[in-house]
Amino acid sequence: MDGEEIEFAAEWSAQALRHMAENGIPPSPDNYAIWFRYASGRTPELNKEIDARIARQEPVNVEATAELRERFMGDGKLTDMTLNTGAKLNTEVDRILRIIEETAGNSSTFGQSVRAASETLTNQSTPNDVANAVEAIIAASRKMEERSAELEETLHATKSELNELQQNLEKAHSEARTDGLTGVNNRKAFDEALAREMATVGADGKPLCLVIGDIDHFKKFNDTFGHRTGDQVLKLVANCLKTGAMPQHFVARYGGEEFAVVMPETEIELAETIANKIRETVQARELVKRSTGESLGRVTMSMGISLYRPGETGAGLIERADGCLYAAKHAGRNCVITELHETAVPQAKAS
Repeated sequence: MDGEEIEFAAEWSAQALRHMAENGIPPSPDNYAIWFRYASGRTPELNKEIDARIARQEPVNVEATAELRERFMGDGKLTDMTLNTGAKLNTEVDRILRIIEETAGNSSTFGQSVRAASETLTNQSTPNDVANAVEAIIAASRKMEERSAELEETLHATKSELNELQQNLEKAHSEARTDGLTGVNNRKAFDEALAREMATVGADGKPLCLVIGDIDHFKKFNDTFGHRTGDQVLKLVANCLKTGAMPQHFVARYGGEEFAVVMPETEIELAETIANKIRETVQARELVKRSTGESLGRVTMSMGISLYRPGETGAGLIERADGCLYAAKHAGRNCVITELHETAVPQAKAS
């Protein structure tokens, strides 16, 4: 890093700390990383998201920072694990190559021992000469057998190490695409799944629906009962979505109190039926404060559903599902609106 870069970094650092102080965000390394990235402007999508939140006068607080970190820097752990796995894998490969070389060397030594013993025997050899040659061959065989057993044990250990490395890598890959609070897929995983399913439907022509749901009055609920209770609500909704969706559906936390379900091979009428069943399941769950038994009321959701149109972008599909969601909010909340409904879509999102 040259002098000019150091100067810029110092300015970005000051800006990051200022933003964090203004928003009441603790200056932990993880939080600092997001705001330093924002100050540097090196991740345009991150800056666009934060600027949009500020323009909408939405709080960019600790929870929002955690969400942004997961969306825009969620691959950090996976990258670290990948690099670590690569280094360990190189070590194991070197180890296996040494085993192969040693095995070849032992085989060669054994062959030399047998040849040396056989060369001592002639037509004039005595029984004692033959016995000595046999003992030499037996001794060489035993050494070969012992070394082979050691090599076999080493190979088993190496195989176990490789299996562990593979499992760790798969776990890191899964964690990088899982929402830490609710256990469903995160925004990054959603973006990948939507792109994947859109490519598939473009090839086979089967229907693809997108459901975007939002917890009604979540901010008011959160402010009244606290973030811990709000977290329990998010977990409850995520569980209802997972149990209510079909096996081929992809459930994700879209952001904040919004969830999304990618529904491949699902007609919009069926998508509406499933979404309504999920909505009813959420509404049927009465929240009770465990410490006092106090009823905290019921949670409701509004949902919007769009149907993929051949050739459109993911942004277009999401925008239309969002439009239907806004219409559901406008219609009184706790309902499902699809593109089949003749409902005017408001331009601004209801809270």
